[in-house]
Amino acid sequence: MTDRLSLPSEAGEATIARDRYGVPRVRGETTAAAWFGMGYACARDRMFQMDYDRRRACGRWAEIAGRSAAGADILARRLGLAAAARRDVAAMSPALRAAFAAYADGVNQALREGVLPLPGRYPVEPWEPWHSVAAFKVRHVFMGQWQHKLVQAWLLARIGPDAFGQLETRPPAGSPLAVPPGARLSLLTDEAIADVTGHLGFLAETEPGSNAWAVSGRRTAHGGAVLCNDSHRALDTPNVYWQCAVRCPEFDVAGATFPGLPGFPHFGCNGSVAWAITHADADTQDLYIERFDGARYQTEDGWREASVRTERISVRGRGAVEASVWETRHGPVVHGDPLSGMALALKYTATYRPDRGLECMLPMLVAADVGALVAAQAGWVDPVNNLVCADTGGAIAYQCRGELPVRSSPAHRALPVPGWDGACEWVGTVPFGSLPRAADPAAGFVMTANNAIADGDEPYISYTFAQPFRAERLRSRLAGAAVFSVDELAGMQADTVSWAARAWTSVLGRAGPFPPGAAEAARAMLAGWDGDLRAGSGPALLYACFQRSLADALYRPLLGSGTWEWMASGALVPTIGIVRRWLANDTWELLGGPVPPDTAGPGRAVADGGGGRRRERTSRVLAAVPAALAAAWAAAVHRGGPDPGRWRWGEVHQAVRRHPLDPPGAAPLPGVPMGGDADTIQAAGYGWRQGSPFTVTSLSVYRQVVDLADPAAASYAIPGGSSGDPDSPHFADQLAQWAAHRRIPMADRD
Repeated sequence: MTDRLSLPSEAGEATIARDRYGVPRVRGETTAAAWFGMGYACARDRMFQMDYDRRRACGRWAEIAGRSAAGADILARRLGLAAAARRDVAAMSPALRAAFAAYADGVNQALREGVLPLPGRYPVEPWEPWHSVAAFKVRHVFMGQWQHKLVQAWLLARIGPDAFGQLETRPPAGSPLAVPPGARLSLLTDEAIADVTGHLGFLAETEPGSNAWAVSGRRTAHGGAVLCNDSHRALDTPNVYWQCAVRCPEFDVAGATFPGLPGFPHFGCNGSVAWAITHADADTQDLYIERFDGARYQTEDGWREASVRTERISVRGRGAVEASVWETRHGPVVHGDPLSGMALALKYTATYRPDRGLECMLPMLVAADVGALVAAQAGWVDPVNNLVCADTGGAIAYQCRGELPVRSSPAHRALPVPGWDGACEWVGTVPFGSLPRAADPAAGFVMTANNAIADGDEPYISYTFAQPFRAERLRSRLAGAAVFSVDELAGMQADTVSWAARAWTSVLGRAGPFPPGAAEAARAMLAGWDGDLRAGSGPALLYACFQRSLADALYRPLLGSGTWEWMASGALVPTIGIVRRWLANDTWELLGGPVPPDTAGPGRAVADGGGGRRRERTSRVLAAVPAALAAAWAAAVHRGGPDPGRWRWGEVHQAVRRHPLDPPGAAPLPGVPMGGDADTIQAAGYGWRQGSPFTVTSLSVYRQVVDLADPAAASYAIPGGSSGDPDSPHFADQLAQWAAHRRIPMADRD
């Protein structure tokens, strides 16, 4: 242990020690002292990131970044995240408010000692408790279905209902489950898409890719339950998560959290129970098309006055700009100009009323077993998560947590809805007791990979989930009667075998041979491949080129070249995942995915579209395969050179880190070669545009392994380091460990 530091606070002394990787171990004489020390340590490590998120949430990043950030600041002001955060703090219980206040006191102690945002080194304002909530909200506001619905509306307006009807993003029938059993509008969507793509690059979240699994003591060699997870997001620099251990007389917890937030809502271990989450992809955001007449908007009962205010946004080097912020009964106007007669308003569970979801964090710290931890999730609001947990008694559990709105109609599920007729309003919330859950299932494991959660729509969770291939691979590894060691379970985090790729090898083996040429060369190579997208694989490069070429062949004719090019570009992040879901639906049955004839069986998603629709999709895919193979061979030669024996997937498929303060065109930090793709357990997705680099768009930003038979041996890793200062020895000292699928100790053995 190194760098011990004692901090006196009004509530007692807080002691901070740091391990060899600079990760802080905070000890407080009291609970308040512990939160004080946590805030102090985080400010020392990540003050730039904390202030960056605070400014993004409050619409004040242009004060630092200049004109390029003004558009995002305007949208942030429209969203009202700062006001929502203030309301949340006002609604907190005294105990939780005290934790946030003590944390803020610790941050401000570090600021008084001269801590500055690094590498920016600009003056920073004092931290207030509501800033922690605002920073948490800005990390999740774009993880809902808002942008998906916006893209769907834009596509419908661009390509028409016939072509739109052939694009399916719902889970294909039989995919695995987490729990077994008008012209003005067209113009408005164009403006909204331009608004998002032009101003929200730094706010948008990447496509989901997280995994979590827990195996009960009945299925492990040593009899203890084991929890493993790897959370996938965009590769932020500094990393989105910050590791810490906090101990006081009331609790002793280690894990990872968001810089600026007291507590461990997503990942942690308290010595008795460990927990992890994945994103549930839940539908918690609705876009309402509002009709305006001046300052009034239309409802089913007549016209109402909208709330309108003017916000002044300071812009570094440019003075200030003013923006009008409108609000209707449904929420803030996020896109469009109401004075034009039509605009889009957003209703969102995390902002439409005070959010008391963070109350769950305190009982999680002291939960004695999975039952207590699951019970603590009652009241969680946003984001909706798949929570997986395990305890020292060998038990495991799964719980869907978060607020799911009940609507008066299903019209909202894929598209924006009219706001003037009252036909799709929120009329309630799904009770916590009705949310999907599983406790010590007979299979001996629980797992989640952003996949469909339960059969049917009771309760309704979402219209769309991640493509099922990653979940199918994870399920196949865990299913059966095998008994696992801890190392075997942890090793699954490094699995780069694609269920879809292996299925394609079988399909292509049956399809040929083709006439001599590029298509046959590609078919033969992939047909003889093992489906492992390890970094050193040559066929993996060809397979990636084939996936791109196949998507291009299927969707360019349907969408038109201009629309397809935009979708493939990833200019709006959800388009990457939307295309993956199209392709998953179109290929699921061809690749051997189980498709129940009428209704879904245990552990499988509901049927879709019927056999005729599925056969039509399969025929369309098979017709596109030869040309896609030929194009893929040419692309692989272009990327890897003329000798296929020298192709290496990791040479072109790399994780690239950039800092938010990097100027446009600045060279990124050195890339890290990676295996896998969006369909492997080691998720490492990339974009769809032909000829573009295979730069990884989503990857593991936090890995955790906890053996509940020996919680002190828990370990974790991030692709970076504890410090946000590029000059610190702890800025990237975990990167090599992370790249090699090694981890560092989560807590001390004392």
